[in-house]
Amino acid sequence: MSASLRGLALLCSALLVQDAWACRVPPANQLMGVDEQIALASDVSLAQVVAATPLEGNVVEYRFVVLQRLAGPERRTFTLRGRAAGTPAFLAGGTANAGERASASFDHHTAPAFWQRGGGRTTNGADCAIRPAFTLGHSYLVFLDSPWTWRSFERIEAVDGAVDEGDRWLAYVKAGLARRAVAPSGR
Repeated sequence: MSASLRGLALLCSALLVQDAWACRVPPANQLMGVDEQIALASDVSLAQVVAATPLEGNVVEYRFVVLQRLAGPERRTFTLRGRAAGTPAFLAGGTANAGERASASFDHHTAPAFWQRGGGRTTNGADCAIRPAFTLGHSYLVFLDSPWTWRSFERIEAVDGAVDEGDRWLAYVKAGLARRAVAPSGR
């Protein structure tokens, strides 16, 4: 290999490595506290994934049916683009993929790790962008408005075939939105 070709290969390698390390620290808005996230929320739903359509690359368009509207415009369905899961089994209700935390619901959101800074099911990629993945048939508490945080797409487990209304995150968000609705607007 000639010296100029080796130099070009080395330069390309350095650029690729630098690109992979582009997001050493997640943006602060992705790690905001739970109360700040609720205060800023304007579009929140408890929704179930009913379709997952693969698009180009690793992109999937997920279609949701709204089970409960907590904040924002009334709608029965919405779509959200995210990333594809590691295996087709994930889309059909299999286990979580590598981009998710091991416990999809943090034990119904009672685990201390969820409530700490940086807690949440979905993390950002190397480019600092959040691209959530979902499991077909499962329910999620979805904050559609920006900025998306690591807690914007939390899975809410089913208990005896129904959404777990006792899930701590779901209850906390509902209570926070209710308090906000009755608080005097001094903004």
